[in-house]
Amino acid sequence: MIKNIRVYPVFNSKGKDTLKVKLYTDSGVYSASVPSGTSKGKYEAVELPVEKILRFFSAIRPHLIKRDEKQLDVIDALLRKLDSTGTFSRIGENLALAISVACARAATGNELWKLTGERLSVRFPIPLGNVIGGGRHAGGTDWQEFLLIPYKAENPHGATQTLLDAWSHIGDELRRRKLLLGRNIENAWMARMDEEKTLEFLSGIAEDWDLRIGIDAAASSLWDGKSYVYERGKKKLNPEKQKEFVLDITERFRIYYLEDPLHEEDFSGFSELTKKLRAKTLVVGDDLFCTNPKRIRIGAKKSSANGIIIKPNQIGTLTEATDAVSLARKSGMAIIPSHRSGESFDDWLADLCLAWDSPLFKSGITGADAPKLNRLIELWEEIPGAEMAELPLR
Repeated sequence: MIKNIRVYPVFNSKGKDTLKVKLYTDSGVYSASVPSGTSKGKYEAVELPVEKILRFFSAIRPHLIKRDEKQLDVIDALLRKLDSTGTFSRIGENLALAISVACARAATGNELWKLTGERLSVRFPIPLGNVIGGGRHAGGTDWQEFLLIPYKAENPHGATQTLLDAWSHIGDELRRRKLLLGRNIENAWMARMDEEKTLEFLSGIAEDWDLRIGIDAAASSLWDGKSYVYERGKKKLNPEKQKEFVLDITERFRIYYLEDPLHEEDFSGFSELTKKLRAKTLVVGDDLFCTNPKRIRIGAKKSSANGIIIKPNQIGTLTEATDAVSLARKSGMAIIPSHRSGESFDDWLADLCLAWDSPLFKSGITGADAPKLNRLIELWEEIPGAEMAELPLR
């Protein structure tokens, strides 16, 4: 039973306020803090300013006291009812998610990876490490992220070590070539290179280190309603030219992971790319879906993607995020939980990767994402029957 619940302002990785919830129950005290995104899809649930939540929380709190924290679906449904807007624009997805995660931790005795039940074998995800950044996250490219995938790693420690070593080597090499601009908000390197130069640079490293390459174009941030505007690249591409550009890049640089190559309304364009690339490239929707079952159903009907980013704060509760995972999996999409650019230093997303049997996990490599990677290393040592996942496409 919930005896008390408190909320606190804490700082995220960008030095901005985020929310922490502390839940007092008969079995102990459980907490959760939640992240914030920089590049947000327009179909995401609404994040409210922390100071506003602190002002009205006293009106929400009585509805939660004496509730059974183990009935997560009931708690999450109550949060939806208290909000009543359908988008969490009244109470904020950040408050809803922090309460939801804290309750889930209480329900599982702080072993959140057991959220969907225990299994004889538990697959650990391969991390997608963000090494060079651009777009709204700051950097030299119009595309947002360039990622490396240590697909041959035998355990989470080895995968993380490989990414750390590659990330350090990339920084040293960019510095040596006088191309380094610094680090962005996700601790990815920023460089004086456009998309193609960046991929040429990473291709050699990927080959030497047995890594695969991923891209997050975050194309909605480029779309002006008619064209994709590359401000750094000083060009405009109509939808057909954008698809041609993406296909050319993917083929030439053997891109394994391709996220948001088109804007968030272009289900049909995604379908074209997925049909052409399905056998060898994960075409992944983030802004396209926003962890929203309604959007996932549209994409499934049109076969728009074979991979999906899952960000619980896009939908607001763990119950709904888990429903989105189930629906996407039934539609044949690879499940890829993802961090946000304004991360808290909490590690609950790592547990959810196991609960959702995710083959990949998108993350930064250092800073606020380190606790998540460390949590996977810890769980690997503790869980019987642990094994590394295989890439969805071989």
